[in-house]
Amino acid sequence: MKILHTADWHLGKRLYKHDLRDDHVRFLDWLADTIEARDIDVLLISGDVFDTANPNDGSMALYYQFLTRMLPLGRQIIITGGNHDSATKLNAPRQLLRHLNIHVVGCTSGNCIDEIIRLHTDSGDFLIAAVPYLRDADLRQSISGQTYEHRVEAIRMGIRQHYERIVDHCCAEYRDVPIIGMGHLYVSGATVSPESEREIHSVGGQAAFSSENFPGGFDYVALGHIHVPQVIGTSDHVRYSGSPLPLSFSERDHAHQMLELTLENGKISRIESVPVPRFRTLRHIKGTLDEVQDALASLDETDEDSLSTLVEVLVEEENENLSVRRHFEQLQRDYSASSALSPAFQIAKARLTFRNRLKGLESLYVADTHLADLSHLDVFARRLEASEVLDLDRDILTETYKRLYQLVTEQHSAPLVHENSSNTLS
Repeated sequence: MKILHTADWHLGKRLYKHDLRDDHVRFLDWLADTIEARDIDVLLISGDVFDTANPNDGSMALYYQFLTRMLPLGRQIIITGGNHDSATKLNAPRQLLRHLNIHVVGCTSGNCIDEIIRLHTDSGDFLIAAVPYLRDADLRQSISGQTYEHRVEAIRMGIRQHYERIVDHCCAEYRDVPIIGMGHLYVSGATVSPESEREIHSVGGQAAFSSENFPGGFDYVALGHIHVPQVIGTSDHVRYSGSPLPLSFSERDHAHQMLELTLENGKISRIESVPVPRFRTLRHIKGTLDEVQDALASLDETDEDSLSTLVEVLVEEENENLSVRRHFEQLQRDYSASSALSPAFQIAKARLTFRNRLKGLESLYVADTHLADLSHLDVFARRLEASEVLDLDRDILTETYKRLYQLVTEQHSAPLVHENSSNTLS
C-alpha cells in the first residue's frame, strides 16, 4: 500500500504580475505520471488546492482535468480545504466525486465522524482522518469581554479536542486499523519562509499548536499550510510535505518534494521523499545599479525544456539620486517581457531603495513599490505610523485589525451554513 502526501498547490497563484499556470500544468502532468509509475494507491492533498477563495476558470479547469486524468487509474484521492480555499467551491461536487473514489472535505461539518474516511484495499483497510483547516468559528464561540489570550487558548484547545474526538471514535469503532491524520494548520516550531510568515502571523498563527498536542493513535499526520518541507517535533511521523512549487522568491532554494508512505502489515514501514522537478528557476539579484546590471548581463541561458527564469531585482544605493532613478526605470524597460535582450528571463519584481532614507517605516523610500510588495499588515502599520498612534494603542489596534481581517477572509471562504451542523460527536 502506497500513499502520497502533498499540499499547498495554490492553483491560480501569480508571482507579482506573472501567472504560474504553466508551472502548474507541468507539475500536474508530472504528478499524474509519477502516481502511475510509482503505483501510488492513495493521494492526500492537505489543503490550499487553490490560491484564492474565488479561483478563476483556468484554475478550476486544471483541477478537474487532473482529477479526470486520475479516473482510469482507479486511485483513491482525499482532498481537504485550506485557509486559501473556498469550502463551498470544494464541497459543491463532492457527492458526485465520492462515487469516483475522490473524497473532499472542504470544511468541518461540526460532526467529526464526517471527516473519517475508511478505505478498503487489497492490502487491508485503513482510516483517513481528513481534517480541513479549522476556522475560528468552527472551534469556539466568541464571548464578550474575552481577552485575546483567552481566545487564542480556546482555539488551541478546540483543535486538540477536535483531533481527540476523531481518535477516540476510530479506536472505539475500528480496532487495530491504521489511522492517517491530515491537517492544515501552523504547528509551533515549524520553519517558514518569510512571505509565508507574514500570513501565518495574521491568519491562523494564533493556533500555535504544539506537535505534542496531537493525540496518540495516529500512525502518520500529513500536514499542509507551511511551504517548507519538514519533520515536526520528535516524531518522524508528523510532517509537512511543503509546496511542490516555489510560490515566492524566498522559496526559490527549497527542496520541493512530496512524501511517499509505504504501509505493510498495518504499519508504516517507510517514508520516502519524492523530489519534484524544477520547472522554472527563480533568481534574486541585489546590489548597486551597476552591480545589478552586470549580474543581469551574465545570467545563464535557461534550458530549452525549462520555463523562462523570473528575476527579483533589488537595487540599493547610498544616496537619493535622480539619475539613478532614471537609469533604474530604463533598466526595467530594457528587460521587460517584450524585450529582445534576453527572452530567457523576465524581471518579475524590481525595487530601488536609498539607504540614507531607511530611517523607519514612515520614511521608507521605495521606488516602483507595488501593492503586492506589502501585506495587509504592512499597509495598516504604515497608516498607524502616519497617524502617530502610540505604541500601546498601536498593539491593541493591530490585534483588533488582525481579528477583523480573519473574520472577513473566513466569511468569504467558508460556507454560509455547515452541513449537518446539528450533529456533533460527543
